[in-house]
Order: sequence, then structure tokens, then C-alpha cells
Amino acid sequence: MKFSKKFLIGLVGVLILLMVVFFPYMKAEILTAKHGEEFRGLETQTQMMDLADYHKVIQYSDSSAEVYYVHKNKGGCVIQFEKDEDQNWRITYWKMIWSHYGSANEFYWPYYK
Repeated sequence: MKFSKKFLIGLVGVLILLMVVFFPYMKAEILTAKHGEEFRGLETQTQMMDLADYHKVIQYSDSSAEVYYVHKNKGGCVIQFEKDEDQNWRITYWKMIWSHYGSANEFYWPYYK
């Protein structure tokens, strides 16, 4: 079976597009499976949030992490953590990405809602 050059270029283009679109989701799912328990409940450190319905680990290293917390029908936020001298995760930054009440309306990739 022989494919034309145009078909192969199109196929490669579609595969690259699929990788760009789905890679962040696959990465977040893998990181969440490996490290998700470390961040369960830590969103309450903001002293403004209840426990999230779920969370996804977006970035992770031995000393820092970025986690996306989702409160269904209420809102979602991204929280950055760093380990302190006792090796506990502490919030260094957090930002509301979307809110059911309209107080936040930003876009974050990968998108979870």
C-alpha cells in the first residue's frame, strides 16, 4: 500500500495536533496518579476555600508543584506550592481561574471544569 506525500504530511500534522491537545491532559493524569494524595486538602491553606471536589497535579518537582483544584458549580483555582524546611507543602501563590459567581473568568490549560 502506497500513500501520497500529501496524505502523509496531513497525517503527521493531525498526529502532532492531537499530541499538543492531549499531552497536557495525559501529563496531569499521570502526575495526579503519582502525587495527587500529597495535595488532597491542601487548598484549605488559603483559608478561603472548602475542600475541592477534585484536583489535578499540573506540574511537579521535588521542591515545587502546581495543582488545579475544582469545586464543581462553584469555581476552580490554581495553587502553587513549595516545600518548606520541614518538607511540608506550603502555598506560595494561588489564583481563581473560573467562578460560578462571575468573580473570575480566565482560561487555563489544561482546562478542567
